[in-house]
Amino acid sequence: MLMPGAMPTATPDTSLLSTTEGLVGSLAANLTVPSAGSQQKDTTWTKLFVGGLPYHTTDKSLKEHFSVFGDIEEAVVITDRQTGKSRGYGFVSIEYRSLSVY
Repeated sequence: MLMPGAMPTATPDTSLLSTTEGLVGSLAANLTVPSAGSQQKDTTWTKLFVGGLPYHTTDKSLKEHFSVFGDIEEAVVITDRQTGKSRGYGFVSIEYRSLSVY
């Protein structure tokens, strides 16, 4: 019998918990964690999306075009996997130290 204001206690369903733990355990076993020396940099302020590129644009020409704004770490034109042709957009990563704002 419950007293007024008392919360009922429930027995947790442990079958769901054990299934979830097993799933998390198997995901963790297949997860590769980068070593401390290979941490990814935060590119929030240095990686630019560039759209509307002419289809003849290459990684090299994209890098050359953006080099007036600073040292370019990487310039990549995204291509179609099957045809190898440009998809008309890419990404440019500028070194943070050399970033100049006009």
